[in-house]
Formats: sequence, structure tokens, C-alpha cells
Amino acid sequence: MTTIPEMMDQLIDYLSANQADPVTYLLVFYIVCVAAAIILPIPVEIALAANPSIHIAVKAAVMGLGKGTGALAVYFFGRKIDETVGQYARRWRWYNWLLVKSEKLVRKYGYFAMYAIMSTPGMVDTIPLYIFSILNKEGELMTLKWFVLVNILAGVTRAFLIYGLFKVFGIELFG
Repeated sequence: MTTIPEMMDQLIDYLSANQADPVTYLLVFYIVCVAAAIILPIPVEIALAANPSIHIAVKAAVMGLGKGTGALAVYFFGRKIDETVGQYARRWRWYNWLLVKSEKLVRKYGYFAMYAIMSTPGMVDTIPLYIFSILNKEGELMTLKWFVLVNILAGVTRAFLIYGLFKVFGIELFG
């Protein structure tokens, strides 16, 4: 069975091998961003550097759309796994603590909390997205529209933050 790091290496290799074809690269990059939001506990920033011939604004848009599409799926998945999460919260005190603190954060800062967390470079999207989704029972805290839009904006922001960090350190990996 292929492990997640092996699968990620294969995806990055595939992206690198398809640098000459920007459409294939962007399609695979989009799929990686969607998968990272739904099931892959990995940050996708490394894939931003795989094709330096594509402008960062295009990559940022694709990253945002991929994260938004993944968020759309998680919005519905998270609501369906609420009972399972409750079981873990009853079993593990640390997990219950995390859920309680996350809920306070979401209730106090709402969309801004999600935007800040999801914009953080290196952040794994899967866990926070599911937590936000689970805490959003019946759409009380966040509407579907804003849940997705905030994730799109956060994906674009994260891409530009990574781009800026590379620029600050004098690393030219982006078009």
C-alpha cells in the first residue's frame, strides 16, 4: 500500500514531469488542492514551485479554487461525521479540549478565524476544515457560500504569502 508521503512524492514528480504542459500541470495541481482539503493531511505549497513558467497569480487562483472545491465537499462531509467526532471527544480529553477551544474561536471570530487559519503557510487544511464544518451544525455559524468563499480567498492569500516569503529570501522559483 502506498503511504501518503510516497503518494505526495509521486504527485510532485508528476507535476514536475508535466511542466511543459501548463494545462495538465494546473489540472493536477487543482486536484491535489482539492484532495488536500478533503483527505490528504499535507500542505500543498511545495506544488506551487513545480512549474516556474506559470505566473503565480494563475497558480494562486487554481489553488484557491481547489481549496474552495474541497471546502464545499467538507462542508457536507463534516456534518455527517458529527456523531463520530462526539465519540472521540468523549473518549479523549485532549480532543474534547481542542473542539471546545475551536468552537469558542469560531463563535468569537467566525469567518475571520477560518480565514486566518486557512491562510497560514504550511497549515494542513484537512483537520481545521472538518473542525469548522462540524462546529457549523445546521449552518448556525457559517453559510455554505461564505464557508467556500473564505477558503478560496485563504488559498489565494496563502499562495501569495509563500511567493512573498520566497522573494524575501531571494529564492526565484515562481513565474
